[in-house]
Amino acid sequence: MACEPTSVEPDGQTQAVHAPQNDAENQTGDVAVCELSPLELMAKRNKGMHSKMSCEYGQHFKTRPTDIFVVTYPKCGTTWMTQICHQLRSGGHTEFEEIAEVCPWDILAYDCGWDLNADHLFNPRVFKSHERVADIAKGGRYIHVCRDPEDAFVSFYHFLPAWAGVPPGQITVEEFASAVFGGVSHSGGIWDFYTEWWEKRDDPNVLWVCYEDLKSDLPFQLGRIAKFMGIELTDELLKIVLEYSSFSYMEAHKAQFDEHVVFGKVRDQMGIPSEYVFGDVSVSKVRSGKTGSKTEIPEEVSEMLRNRWDVSVKAKIGFSTYGELRDAVASLGKETA
Repeated sequence: MACEPTSVEPDGQTQAVHAPQNDAENQTGDVAVCELSPLELMAKRNKGMHSKMSCEYGQHFKTRPTDIFVVTYPKCGTTWMTQICHQLRSGGHTEFEEIAEVCPWDILAYDCGWDLNADHLFNPRVFKSHERVADIAKGGRYIHVCRDPEDAFVSFYHFLPAWAGVPPGQITVEEFASAVFGGVSHSGGIWDFYTEWWEKRDDPNVLWVCYEDLKSDLPFQLGRIAKFMGIELTDELLKIVLEYSSFSYMEAHKAQFDEHVVFGKVRDQMGIPSEYVFGDVSVSKVRSGKTGSKTEIPEEVSEMLRNRWDVSVKAKIGFSTYGELRDAVASLGKETA
Protein backbone atom coordinates (compact mmCIF):
# COMPACT_ATOMS: atom_id res chain seq x y z
CA MET A 1 0.00 0.00 0.00
CA ALA A 2 1.06 3.57 -0.48
CA CYS A 3 2.46 5.26 2.59
CA GLU A 4 0.64 8.58 2.28
CA PRO A 5 -0.07 10.16 5.68
CA THR A 6 -3.76 9.96 6.45
CA SER A 7 -6.20 11.77 8.64
CA VAL A 8 -9.38 10.33 10.06
CA GLU A 9 -12.14 12.89 10.04
CA PRO A 10 -14.90 12.99 12.69
CA ASP A 11 -17.28 11.32 10.24
CA GLY A 12 -14.92 8.37 9.99
CA GLN A 13 -13.79 9.04 6.44
CA THR A 14 -10.07 8.67 5.76
CA GLN A 15 -8.27 10.88 3.31
CA ALA A 16 -4.70 11.23 2.10
CA VAL A 17 -2.85 14.29 3.28
CA HIS A 18 -0.06 15.44 1.00
CA ALA A 19 2.88 17.65 1.83
CA PRO A 20 2.22 21.14 0.49
CA GLN A 21 2.77 21.49 -3.26
CA ASN A 22 4.14 24.57 -5.00
CA ASP A 23 6.43 25.49 -7.88
CA ALA A 24 9.47 24.64 -5.77
CA GLU A 25 8.26 21.13 -4.90
CA ASN A 26 10.67 19.26 -7.14
CA GLN A 27 13.59 21.65 -6.79
CA THR A 28 16.55 21.38 -4.48
CA GLY A 29 18.67 23.98 -2.72
CA ASP A 30 18.02 27.19 -0.89
CA VAL A 31 15.46 28.58 -3.34
CA ALA A 32 13.05 25.70 -2.75
CA VAL A 33 13.51 25.83 1.02
CA CYS A 34 12.96 29.57 1.17
CA GLU A 35 9.61 29.28 -0.57
CA LEU A 36 8.27 26.91 2.08
CA SER A 37 7.06 27.96 5.51
CA PRO A 38 8.65 26.12 8.47
CA LEU A 39 5.46 24.05 8.82
CA GLU A 40 5.44 23.15 5.13
CA LEU A 41 9.13 22.32 5.27
CA MET A 42 8.60 19.99 8.23
CA ALA A 43 5.73 18.21 6.47
CA LYS A 44 7.68 17.84 3.21
CA ARG A 45 10.79 16.46 4.88
CA ASN A 46 8.81 14.14 7.16
CA LYS A 47 6.95 12.72 4.17
CA GLY A 48 10.27 11.89 2.52
CA MET A 49 11.62 10.01 5.52
CA HIS A 50 10.59 6.59 4.21
CA SER A 51 10.10 5.53 0.61
CA LYS A 52 7.08 3.61 -0.62
CA MET A 53 9.31 0.60 -1.27
CA SER A 54 10.66 0.71 2.29
CA CYS A 55 7.14 0.95 3.74
CA GLU A 56 5.98 -2.06 1.77
CA TYR A 57 9.07 -4.05 2.71
CA GLY A 58 8.57 -3.29 6.41
CA GLN A 59 4.87 -4.11 6.33
CA HIS A 60 5.17 -7.43 4.50
CA PHE A 61 8.44 -9.12 5.46
CA LYS A 62 8.41 -12.71 6.71
CA THR A 63 8.00 -12.58 10.47
CA ARG A 64 8.68 -15.30 13.01
CA PRO A 65 6.18 -16.28 15.72
CA THR A 66 8.62 -15.15 18.41
CA ASP A 67 9.34 -11.73 16.88
CA ILE A 68 8.64 -8.80 19.20
CA PHE A 69 7.35 -5.53 17.75
CA VAL A 70 7.52 -2.48 20.01
CA VAL A 71 4.58 -0.68 18.44
CA THR A 72 3.61 2.80 19.57
CA TYR A 73 2.30 6.07 18.33
CA PRO A 74 5.34 8.38 18.07
CA LYS A 75 6.63 9.79 21.36
CA CYS A 76 4.89 7.25 23.58
CA GLY A 77 7.98 5.55 24.98
CA THR A 78 9.17 3.70 21.88
CA THR A 79 12.89 4.09 22.49
CA TRP A 80 12.59 3.31 26.19
CA MET A 81 10.60 0.13 25.56
CA THR A 82 12.98 -0.91 22.79
CA GLN A 83 15.91 -0.59 25.16
CA ILE A 84 13.99 -2.55 27.81
CA CYS A 85 13.29 -5.40 25.38
CA HIS A 86 16.87 -5.43 24.13
CA GLN A 87 18.26 -5.56 27.65
CA LEU A 88 15.85 -8.34 28.65
CA ARG A 89 16.93 -10.50 25.72
CA SER A 90 20.66 -9.67 25.93
CA GLY A 91 21.34 -9.30 29.63
CA GLY A 92 23.34 -6.11 29.34
CA HIS A 93 24.48 -5.68 25.72
CA THR A 94 25.32 -2.04 24.99
CA GLU A 95 27.87 -2.33 22.18
CA PHE A 96 25.89 -0.60 19.45
CA GLU A 97 26.31 2.84 17.94
CA GLU A 98 22.56 3.44 17.87
CA ILE A 99 19.80 1.13 19.05
CA ALA A 100 18.19 0.90 15.61
CA GLU A 101 21.18 -1.22 14.57
CA VAL A 102 20.08 -4.00 16.93
CA CYS A 103 16.32 -3.30 16.92
CA PRO A 104 15.49 -2.13 13.36
CA TRP A 105 12.62 0.21 12.50
CA ASP A 106 10.38 -1.87 10.23
CA ILE A 107 9.41 0.65 7.54
CA LEU A 108 12.83 2.35 7.41
CA ALA A 109 14.89 -0.84 7.17
CA TYR A 110 14.94 -1.01 3.37
CA ASP A 111 15.99 2.62 3.03
CA CYS A 112 18.69 2.04 5.66
CA GLY A 113 20.00 -1.10 3.94
CA TRP A 114 18.99 -3.47 6.75
CA ASP A 115 17.72 -7.01 6.14
CA LEU A 116 14.58 -7.61 8.20
CA ASN A 117 14.83 -11.35 7.57
CA ALA A 118 18.26 -11.63 9.14
CA ASP A 119 18.93 -13.15 12.54
CA HIS A 120 19.58 -10.75 15.42
CA LEU A 121 22.47 -10.97 17.86
CA PHE A 122 19.99 -12.10 20.52
CA ASN A 123 16.60 -13.78 20.60
CA PRO A 124 13.80 -13.03 20.25
CA ARG A 125 14.20 -10.57 17.41
CA VAL A 126 12.96 -7.08 18.32
CA PHE A 127 11.65 -4.45 15.91
CA LYS A 128 10.50 -0.87 16.35
CA SER A 129 7.23 0.15 14.72
CA HIS A 130 4.73 2.98 14.55
CA GLU A 131 2.36 1.05 12.29
CA ARG A 132 -1.37 0.81 12.77
CA VAL A 133 -3.06 -2.56 13.21
CA ALA A 134 -4.02 -2.89 9.55
CA ASP A 135 -0.54 -2.04 8.28
CA ILE A 136 1.93 -3.79 10.57
CA ALA A 137 3.64 -7.02 9.47
CA LYS A 138 1.55 -9.95 10.64
CA GLY A 139 2.60 -13.10 12.50
CA GLY A 140 4.67 -11.72 15.37
CA ARG A 141 4.04 -10.52 18.92
CA TYR A 142 3.24 -6.89 19.69
CA ILE A 143 3.94 -4.73 22.73
CA HIS A 144 1.77 -1.64 22.45
CA VAL A 145 2.77 1.29 24.67
CA CYS A 146 0.25 4.07 25.22
CA ARG A 147 0.75 7.47 26.81
CA ASP A 148 -1.42 10.41 27.81
CA PRO A 149 -2.07 12.04 24.41
CA GLU A 150 -1.38 15.53 25.77
CA ASP A 151 2.06 14.50 27.07
CA ALA A 152 2.75 12.69 23.79
CA PHE A 153 1.73 15.81 21.89
CA VAL A 154 4.21 17.98 23.79
CA SER A 155 7.01 15.46 23.24
CA PHE A 156 6.15 15.20 19.54
CA TYR A 157 6.16 18.99 19.26
CA HIS A 158 9.68 19.16 20.67
CA PHE A 159 10.91 16.30 18.48
CA LEU A 160 9.45 16.34 14.96
CA PRO A 161 10.43 19.86 13.82
CA ALA A 162 13.95 19.30 15.17
CA TRP A 163 14.19 15.94 13.40
CA ALA A 164 13.31 17.74 10.16
CA GLY A 165 15.97 20.37 10.78
CA VAL A 166 13.53 23.15 11.67
CA PRO A 167 14.87 25.35 14.51
CA PRO A 168 12.90 25.69 17.76
CA GLY A 169 10.23 28.38 17.82
CA GLN A 170 9.67 28.55 14.07
CA ILE A 171 6.50 26.46 14.40
CA THR A 172 4.00 27.41 17.08
CA VAL A 173 2.19 24.89 19.25
CA GLU A 174 -1.06 25.87 17.53
CA GLU A 175 0.43 25.35 14.05
CA PHE A 176 1.84 21.99 15.08
CA ALA A 177 -1.54 20.94 16.47
CA SER A 178 -3.16 21.75 13.13
CA ALA A 179 -0.51 19.67 11.36
CA VAL A 180 -1.08 16.69 13.67
CA PHE A 181 -4.83 16.93 13.20
CA GLY A 182 -4.21 17.19 9.47
CA GLY A 183 -2.28 13.93 9.35
CA VAL A 184 1.36 15.06 9.15
CA SER A 185 2.38 11.83 10.91
CA HIS A 186 2.54 8.65 8.87
CA SER A 187 0.93 6.89 11.84
CA GLY A 188 -2.25 8.97 11.58
CA GLY A 189 -3.82 10.30 14.77
CA ILE A 190 -3.01 8.98 18.22
CA TRP A 191 -6.71 8.53 19.06
CA ASP A 192 -7.50 6.15 16.21
CA PHE A 193 -4.17 4.42 16.78
CA TYR A 194 -5.30 3.61 20.33
CA THR A 195 -8.79 2.46 19.44
CA GLU A 196 -7.54 0.14 16.72
CA TRP A 197 -4.96 -1.51 18.99
CA TRP A 198 -7.49 -1.67 21.84
CA GLU A 199 -9.59 -3.99 19.70
CA LYS A 200 -6.62 -6.41 19.88
CA ARG A 201 -6.28 -6.28 23.66
CA ASP A 202 -7.51 -9.87 24.16
CA ASP A 203 -5.18 -11.28 21.52
CA PRO A 204 -2.54 -13.38 23.36
CA ASN A 205 0.06 -11.97 20.98
CA VAL A 206 -0.63 -8.38 22.06
CA LEU A 207 0.55 -6.78 25.31
CA TRP A 208 -0.67 -3.34 26.37
CA VAL A 209 1.61 -1.25 28.59
CA CYS A 210 1.09 2.34 29.79
CA TYR A 211 4.05 4.69 29.75
CA GLU A 212 2.97 6.09 33.11
CA ASP A 213 3.00 2.61 34.64
CA LEU A 214 6.56 2.09 33.43
CA LYS A 215 7.38 5.25 35.35
CA SER A 216 5.51 4.32 38.52
CA ASP A 217 6.40 0.62 38.87
CA LEU A 218 9.04 -0.48 36.38
CA PRO A 219 9.95 -3.77 38.13
CA PHE A 220 6.33 -4.98 37.95
CA GLN A 221 6.06 -4.00 34.28
CA LEU A 222 9.37 -5.71 33.52
CA GLY A 223 7.88 -8.91 34.89
CA ARG A 224 4.94 -8.64 32.49
CA ILE A 225 7.16 -7.80 29.53
CA ALA A 226 9.66 -10.58 30.23
CA LYS A 227 6.87 -13.14 30.56
CA PHE A 228 5.39 -11.97 27.25
CA MET A 229 8.79 -12.30 25.57
CA GLY A 230 9.31 -15.79 27.00
CA ILE A 231 12.26 -14.70 29.15
CA GLU A 232 12.91 -15.72 32.76
CA LEU A 233 13.38 -12.57 34.81
CA THR A 234 15.95 -13.50 37.46
CA ASP A 235 17.00 -11.09 40.19
CA GLU A 236 20.31 -10.57 38.39
CA LEU A 237 18.63 -9.81 35.05
CA LEU A 238 16.16 -7.47 36.74
CA LYS A 239 19.05 -5.49 38.23
CA ILE A 240 20.77 -5.24 34.83
CA VAL A 241 17.64 -4.11 32.99
CA LEU A 242 16.77 -1.55 35.66
CA GLU A 243 20.26 -0.05 35.35
CA TYR A 244 20.50 0.07 31.55
CA SER A 245 16.95 1.24 30.96
CA SER A 246 17.11 3.98 33.59
CA PHE A 247 16.73 7.62 32.57
CA SER A 248 20.16 8.41 34.03
CA TYR A 249 21.86 5.74 31.92
CA MET A 250 20.04 6.60 28.70
CA GLU A 251 20.62 10.32 29.22
CA ALA A 252 24.34 9.72 29.78
CA HIS A 253 24.48 7.67 26.56
CA LYS A 254 21.88 9.58 24.57
CA ALA A 255 23.80 9.34 21.29
CA GLN A 256 22.92 5.64 21.32
CA PHE A 257 19.23 6.56 21.30
CA ASP A 258 18.97 9.68 19.10
CA GLU A 259 18.58 7.96 15.69
CA HIS A 260 21.56 9.75 14.18
CA VAL A 261 22.42 6.57 12.26
CA VAL A 262 18.94 6.40 10.72
CA PHE A 263 19.01 10.13 9.99
CA GLY A 264 22.32 9.77 8.18
CA LYS A 265 20.86 7.13 5.89
CA VAL A 266 17.62 8.92 4.97
CA ARG A 267 18.59 12.60 5.12
CA ASP A 268 19.05 12.92 1.34
CA GLN A 269 15.60 11.56 0.52
CA MET A 270 14.16 13.90 3.16
CA GLY A 271 15.75 16.83 1.36
CA ILE A 272 18.01 17.86 4.25
CA PRO A 273 20.63 20.36 3.00
CA SER A 274 24.11 18.87 2.69
CA GLU A 275 25.59 21.52 4.99
CA TYR A 276 23.21 20.67 7.84
CA VAL A 277 24.93 18.75 10.64
CA PHE A 278 22.82 16.41 12.76
CA GLY A 279 22.46 18.03 16.16
CA ASP A 280 22.64 21.62 14.92
CA VAL A 281 19.00 21.61 15.95
CA SER A 282 18.93 19.65 19.20
CA VAL A 283 17.23 16.27 18.77
CA SER A 284 16.79 13.97 21.74
CA LYS A 285 14.61 10.94 22.31
CA VAL A 286 15.60 10.96 26.00
CA ARG A 287 14.09 14.24 27.17
CA SER A 288 13.03 14.62 30.79
CA GLY A 289 11.74 11.20 31.73
CA LYS A 290 8.75 12.97 33.27
CA THR A 291 5.00 12.87 32.81
CA GLY A 292 2.62 15.80 33.11
CA SER A 293 4.22 18.00 30.44
CA LYS A 294 0.71 18.83 29.22
CA THR A 295 0.97 22.08 31.19
CA GLU A 296 2.92 23.45 28.22
CA ILE A 297 -0.17 23.25 25.98
CA PRO A 298 -2.32 26.35 25.39
CA GLU A 299 -5.93 25.92 26.49
CA GLU A 300 -7.15 26.21 22.91
CA VAL A 301 -5.03 23.22 21.88
CA SER A 302 -5.99 21.25 25.00
CA GLU A 303 -9.62 21.70 24.07
CA MET A 304 -8.92 20.45 20.55
CA LEU A 305 -7.24 17.36 21.97
CA ARG A 306 -10.08 16.67 24.39
CA ASN A 307 -12.70 17.08 21.67
CA ARG A 308 -10.84 14.69 19.42
CA TRP A 309 -10.68 12.17 22.27
CA ASP A 310 -14.47 12.34 22.62
CA VAL A 311 -14.99 11.78 18.89
CA SER A 312 -12.38 9.10 18.27
CA VAL A 313 -12.02 7.26 21.59
CA LYS A 314 -15.00 7.82 23.85
CA ALA A 315 -17.50 7.32 21.03
CA LYS A 316 -15.80 4.11 19.87
CA ILE A 317 -14.54 2.28 22.96
CA GLY A 318 -16.30 4.14 25.76
CA PHE A 319 -13.46 5.66 27.80
CA SER A 320 -14.20 9.27 28.74
CA THR A 321 -10.59 10.06 29.64
CA TYR A 322 -7.11 8.66 29.23
CA GLY A 323 -7.21 7.86 32.95
CA GLU A 324 -10.09 5.46 32.33
CA LEU A 325 -8.13 3.78 29.55
CA ARG A 326 -5.14 3.45 31.84
CA ASP A 327 -7.30 1.82 34.52
CA ALA A 328 -8.55 -0.67 31.94
CA VAL A 329 -4.98 -1.46 30.91
CA ALA A 330 -4.11 -2.01 34.57
CA SER A 331 -6.89 -4.61 34.74
CA LEU A 332 -5.33 -6.35 31.77
CA GLY A 333 -1.99 -6.16 33.54
CA LYS A 334 -3.29 -8.13 36.53
CA GLU A 335 -4.29 -10.90 34.16
CA THR A 336 -0.87 -11.04 32.47
CA ALA A 337 1.35 -10.57 35.55
